[in-house]
Amino acid sequence: MRWILVFILACLVAVPQALARKTNGPIYEDPFDLGAGGASLTRASKEGVLYSNPALLPLGASFFRWTGLTSTLLVNKESVAAAQKIAKDAQGSQNSGSSDAATQSSELIDKVFKNPIHLGWGLALSTVTSAFGLSVFSRFEPDISAHQFGSTGLPEIELRTEGYHGVVLGTAVRTPMRWLLFGVTAKYLYAGEQDLAVQLTDSEAIAGFGQQSFVQDLVALNKGVGVDVGTLLFFQGDHFDLNIAAKADDLGNTKLTGLSAQPKEFKQVTSAGVALTLHSTLDALHFAADYRDLGGAYKEDLFKRLHVGTKVMLRTFLGISGGYYDGYPSMGVEFDPRIFRIAVTAYTRELGDHPGVDPRHIYVASFSAGF
Repeated sequence: MRWILVFILACLVAVPQALARKTNGPIYEDPFDLGAGGASLTRASKEGVLYSNPALLPLGASFFRWTGLTSTLLVNKESVAAAQKIAKDAQGSQNSGSSDAATQSSELIDKVFKNPIHLGWGLALSTVTSAFGLSVFSRFEPDISAHQFGSTGLPEIELRTEGYHGVVLGTAVRTPMRWLLFGVTAKYLYAGEQDLAVQLTDSEAIAGFGQQSFVQDLVALNKGVGVDVGTLLFFQGDHFDLNIAAKADDLGNTKLTGLSAQPKEFKQVTSAGVALTLHSTLDALHFAADYRDLGGAYKEDLFKRLHVGTKVMLRTFLGISGGYYDGYPSMGVEFDPRIFRIAVTAYTRELGDHPGVDPRHIYVASFSAGF
């Protein structure tokens, strides 16, 4: 059991990676947009416009749209429940005077591995105007799960990681036809994805967790340069707007090289979105639907490619979002009086090939400060 604890600590401390393999979605998503089902091709928040669709840049009410830092923390619901149960049991043991350390350690291991552990954080330092934007970002989310019967039929621990870090620079222009906009984003990326499954009976593999080569393999990153292009048809009325968007992520495929086994490239993905917005001067109701990866580059099922959501903006500083993400409902809320923003989101990522196979019910808390 001591080596199991060593494995957990190694995963949580030494892995600058993240879960949710990049396939049809942007490499960075704003938490409030996730609450709206990730349907962000026609409307995105803060620096999210650079990643979702650069053609959205000119739609700001003023030239300077946002300059600041956004930090995000996330954890899955099962980890929160396990932590609460462990704390409650520990308090009960203290009150009863129990000192059976072996029993407590066994119970701890059982609770930790009964449900998957999913943690993560993200940072984005950005400046966004109606003509161009620049953002430096970093995010990672290790995911640890245990299986009573692994690939060989024996108890197994699985670590899946993914990490993205880099710089993006985007710009956009309105054409002489004011309702037609084009945007482009250039990005310099570091990315690493790892998949590791270890049988609990494999003492040799577990002993290797403390070796320097093990840590180096986990933190290895590949790097590359990519380009995204987007367009937006924006038909604006006094109380009614219609948006139609198209975007190509990783134009011509983004090649990645380095010491990490994966990823070696991000495939070109073409997506389309449509949105209807009802608005007054200060309030807005936004309905949106995105269909990602029209050509099926990643061969994912419909529930992974269809994103639907709604955003309600009240008096420009209070927002409520809801939607459909990976086959599950999502929701979010934000308070944004301009100089700072607090956002909370709940959504689900499905790691299996169908809804309900291997879900992660995730809570996200985000704080932004800037102007």
